Amino acid sequence: MSTDAIEVQKIKFDNGNSALVVLPGSDTTTADIVTKFENIIPFKKVILILGGADELEVSESNKVAQLFGLGIARAAVEASAVIIDSGSDKGIIAMMGEGVAARGYKTSLIGVAPKGIVKDVNGTPDWSVLESNHSHFILVEGEKRGSETSTMFKVAQELSTPKTQEEINNKKHSSAKTKSNKVPAIAVLLAGGPIARKEVLRAVRQNLPVIIIKGSGGFADEIVAAYERKDPLKEEPVIAEIIADGELHFHDLSIPVKGIERLIIRELGIDNVLMQAWETFAFYDHNANLQQKKFNNMQLSILFFGVFSTFLVIYQQVFAPQDTGTASNLVSADELWKRGSYFWWGLHYFLIFIPILLTVLVTAANRFKQGSKSLLLRAGAESIKREIFRYRTRSMYYNRKPEQQLAQRIEDITRRTMRTEVNSSSLKPYNRDEKDKTLPSEIFSGEGDAKDDGFSYLVPDRYIDIRLTDQAEFYRKRSIKLERQLNLLYWLTFIIGGLGSFLAAIGLEVWIAVTTALVAAFVTYLGYTQTERTLMKYNQSSTDLSNVKGWWNALSAEEQAAQKNIDSLVDHTEQVLQSELDGWIQQMQNALAELRDNQKKYDKTGKEEDATKELAEGQLSKSAATPVNPIAKEEVTPAKTEDQTGKSNIVLNAEIEENKQPLETEIGKTVVSADGSVNENEEADTVDTMVEEADTINTEVEEDEGSEIQKEKSETVEPV
Repeated sequence: MSTDAIEVQKIKFDNGNSALVVLPGSDTTTADIVTKFENIIPFKKVILILGGADELEVSESNKVAQLFGLGIARAAVEASAVIIDSGSDKGIIAMMGEGVAARGYKTSLIGVAPKGIVKDVNGTPDWSVLESNHSHFILVEGEKRGSETSTMFKVAQELSTPKTQEEINNKKHSSAKTKSNKVPAIAVLLAGGPIARKEVLRAVRQNLPVIIIKGSGGFADEIVAAYERKDPLKEEPVIAEIIADGELHFHDLSIPVKGIERLIIRELGIDNVLMQAWETFAFYDHNANLQQKKFNNMQLSILFFGVFSTFLVIYQQVFAPQDTGTASNLVSADELWKRGSYFWWGLHYFLIFIPILLTVLVTAANRFKQGSKSLLLRAGAESIKREIFRYRTRSMYYNRKPEQQLAQRIEDITRRTMRTEVNSSSLKPYNRDEKDKTLPSEIFSGEGDAKDDGFSYLVPDRYIDIRLTDQAEFYRKRSIKLERQLNLLYWLTFIIGGLGSFLAAIGLEVWIAVTTALVAAFVTYLGYTQTERTLMKYNQSSTDLSNVKGWWNALSAEEQAAQKNIDSLVDHTEQVLQSELDGWIQQMQNALAELRDNQKKYDKTGKEEDATKELAEGQLSKSAATPVNPIAKEEVTPAKTEDQTGKSNIVLNAEIEENKQPLETEIGKTVVSADGSVNENEEADTVDTMVEEADTINTEVEEDEGSEIQKEKSETVEPV
């Protein structure tokens, strides 16, 4: 329908406030209605006021007036929300209007009412029946209260669409960048009768969180009483559905109004504690990625120049001008310059420069320890993320005083992280513009309508979708990528080994050093990236997550509603993710310690004496045609200790740089080393001995862990 058919009037009340009245036809769409809104204050959220209380005792009336004026109206201003109600000049709607007026009309207040109530006996409009502090009214077809309910919810849904929001907000983007296709909306119920019953049921079916005002009487107290009986199946059908399917929150009328203000702000996605937690996670995550990138670039540079220098040395020996009168059979640099052989002269000095460059790179790698810092920051970031999801599900210890619990745990994680060598680095903000506090969208999971907003309360099924399933899918995709990478490096190792045999067969043995150097570089790369072990961990974690999901799906509806099982779902999912992270960090710490030891040898001697080359020479130089497994020789089994409960936890010794005193720096469950090393002062065993012990212990640990996981799940993850 054309918007020209919609009648629009501007009215002025006795208090001096003006309001825009929209009178749509019977076939007018909601989208057409909202396009007629003029001078609406830019908004980011939507609040619906449901119920009513035309007759209240004086004491209750004062409490409700404070609830709307100091609580809901103030929350709407802070959250930049638009308020939608029934537009009446009586009861709680009148209090809502007075609350908005008391705060300087900083919030748009839209009333949706039937046309019949504004007509006097002569059929002319009587605007006095409308609340005089509203900014907009929509008068729909109907004679009695209740006929406006459908339009009220349709308008709320339309205003919750970002596209509509942008069009209304003067064709400009809102300052808040939404992470999903919906603008957060919430409903507040106070008292109410038969009409409120229908309104709350509709809010639940539209997946709107509902705040119930306990002690306000009417339908609100009926829901409270039924909820406290904890047996929704015995309630009448409407209340049973509301309790079973609704996201309900309760505010007691007897407690300070500041409580409902915080509750509304939190449920609208403006939880300051949670926002700070996400900001800290984004900060750690960004810097962990930066440190990892620097570490990878440094190590790849060392590997490249090591192989490249080997190639150039052989190339010089084979093709450079010869002088049998010298010990090296090569013409001296001065003679090369005199002859005009500038290329060979430059190569001569470049080969002198490369060992110096390698020494500088190795020294820098050992000094800055970017790999260790990356692990510490990653452990901190993932620990914060685990606490965020526990907080959003209100599971375990977040049942009581959740904001205080989250703030305390984030403080513990950040304090322990900053007492490690991370504190010696300058951490960069996650946005180039430090004034831009917008969270990076990539930290939230999901896509399209399923995109997580990062702040809303998570029911179990939603938690499974955006946490468990999303993480399992991540492991599956990464496993495919890692397998391809692993197979590629294997085949390159085999092919290069075969090439070495071919070179030996045709009398070019001198070039075997280049093939050996290439294989050694692949071995070193696989050693510090731990590709194979990471692949195994990802597969195991993906399977464990699928098992947890299978256990949950097998529970009955009644069992899934039990808090004990919700806690078990969240706890075991986070334990699986934590176990994967602990194992990965332990492997990477061991690999970094070994790599650092090997590079220190090079730094002291000026020669490439790293363990990777020793391994490659020991297994490949005798017969380049027989390449060996480049992974099986490079891992040390993670050290494990027993905690007070007997559960095996990965523990590394931590040390503060300031006083050099031992410290168990625990980030989440991972206890990390302040110097980024594992048993760095102990004498390294021979490669063959390490491999034998690693193979034996790994087999035993994996068997123990398998039985331990099964035992733990059978004991704690079981239906009520």
